Amino acid sequence: MTKEELLRILDFVDTTRSLTEKRANFSMVDPRWNLISFAVRRHYESKLNTTTSMALAADVPYGSALRRINELIEENLLLKRARSKTGKSFSIHPSKKLINEFEAFAFQLKSHVGNTFGFNNEETGSGDFYFGGSYMASRILSFPSVMKDGIGYDQVLRILTPSDPTFITLSGFSRNLNEFSGGRLEIINLPLDELHEEITRNAAKPASDYDIIALDLPWIGELVEKNMIRPLKDIIERERYRFSDFHNTAWKGSGYDGEPYALPIQPTAELLFYRKDLFDLAEMSPPQTMDDVLLSAKRLHHSQPDLAGIVMNYGPGSPIAHTFMQTMADFGQPVINLPEMGCDFGVDNLHGEHFRPLIDSAAGYQAAHFMIELSRYAHPDSIGCNWDQRMKLFANGKAAMTYGWSIRSSIFELNVSCPAHGKVEYVPHPHGPGVKTVSPVGGFSLAIPANLSESRVPTAWKMMEYLTRPELMKWYVQNGNLSSPRFSTSADPEVRAMSNIIERVDAMEKKGQLQLWPRPPIPEFSDMVAILGEEIHALIQGDLSVASALKKAQKRVDRLMRERGRY
Repeated sequence: MTKEELLRILDFVDTTRSLTEKRANFSMVDPRWNLISFAVRRHYESKLNTTTSMALAADVPYGSALRRINELIEENLLLKRARSKTGKSFSIHPSKKLINEFEAFAFQLKSHVGNTFGFNNEETGSGDFYFGGSYMASRILSFPSVMKDGIGYDQVLRILTPSDPTFITLSGFSRNLNEFSGGRLEIINLPLDELHEEITRNAAKPASDYDIIALDLPWIGELVEKNMIRPLKDIIERERYRFSDFHNTAWKGSGYDGEPYALPIQPTAELLFYRKDLFDLAEMSPPQTMDDVLLSAKRLHHSQPDLAGIVMNYGPGSPIAHTFMQTMADFGQPVINLPEMGCDFGVDNLHGEHFRPLIDSAAGYQAAHFMIELSRYAHPDSIGCNWDQRMKLFANGKAAMTYGWSIRSSIFELNVSCPAHGKVEYVPHPHGPGVKTVSPVGGFSLAIPANLSESRVPTAWKMMEYLTRPELMKWYVQNGNLSSPRFSTSADPEVRAMSNIIERVDAMEKKGQLQLWPRPPIPEFSDMVAILGEEIHALIQGDLSVASALKKAQKRVDRLMRERGRY
């Protein structure tokens, strides 16, 4: 289980105990559990515990709480760690023994819930559901029903979106959406870079031209810090909006520093796509490591006429910048000095040294050399490829592999005349030596512009909430969008029958293999992408050496961070 699912189980147990202790006189306050729950929760959230905070969490008088804390320390369930040379200041942490015992308890509790409600696998008895989500209740979702009251036939609601599958579906079926919503929707589709420019231009106006905007997940830090989008916390609390059904990574990526700012609508994971028929013919296994990718590309390159080993996103600007950051992550390191959180890295509450670039580093050199080596077996058009061009070449049978966003697989999954149709399999991003498997999460979420007039905010929220409902997500899938940020949609048998890629991404989310940190959503993200897009493209073209390209990019990003007062 991932730490997010373990936290949900903690919420469940704490709420159940609260019902018996505070809402009914069935039991007394249990300070021992309160201390254990608080310590474990703070551990999974990577937050510090002090004696004072622990004592407050016990919910009993201070003296009694201290005695309980000392008992848990003596039992080796809690441990003290010095925070200063004098030893007078220390933090309190759950011990390895406590973590192991809690996780065993959580697994048994999940299994019991699964057995009670029929969520467990009948053959293995294992819980293949995600605790706390609507995914627990697998069912066929109905066709979208119309909005109960509608937004009003005299209302024109404008939505600014990218030219991605979900939003092409929205614009292509706008007449249906008008009927569903009881109003008129005007959907504007723009390429990625133009979308960012339009969001920035719109934010500078006294009043927004759009009621809703779709944002790329890595942009959220910039849009929040520059006050371009509206926080949603008050609306979510007032409406008692339930968000537990969303994939945790998609929901977390739609917020900033723990506060919600958007609703997920089209999350996507970058995977390695490979032609299973070609791999079977060559008696090769699916690539699991970076070395496997190189070897597979080399062996399959020109093994058939006009076949490249791989096609890469090496086009200038944003395409190659994203490729470099994600390749660095495959070698276990983010592009900036993010705080470590277990085997991963945090993207919330960043400050100071967390913004220092790590481009000119061992992982940076590994990423650069890997990209150069792979270019030898890449399709010649790779040097100018963006996301769409890369996928078209792969779909048309011009390459044996490509890295690709799961959302774009529909180009060959749903087109029976496509040369790659029915021949493609997927694996998470192959990893470097000694590094865990991590696939970047991307995609889009819906937000309300900060400069939208107050009178229009309720209607904008109503439409956002409607467009992100599970049955609408299913409707998008059935119309060519192979993506779902909701467990309930992914569990729908009819959705699963469309393509196995939705189930694959769903499983990766449950295993914690989808992460935000490969493309950290900091306010300087777009500026950093612009710098990397110039220097790394010059490197791949052969105009700069590895050392020169990485040093130049490092110095430019460092100067950027200093100018912004980051450190």
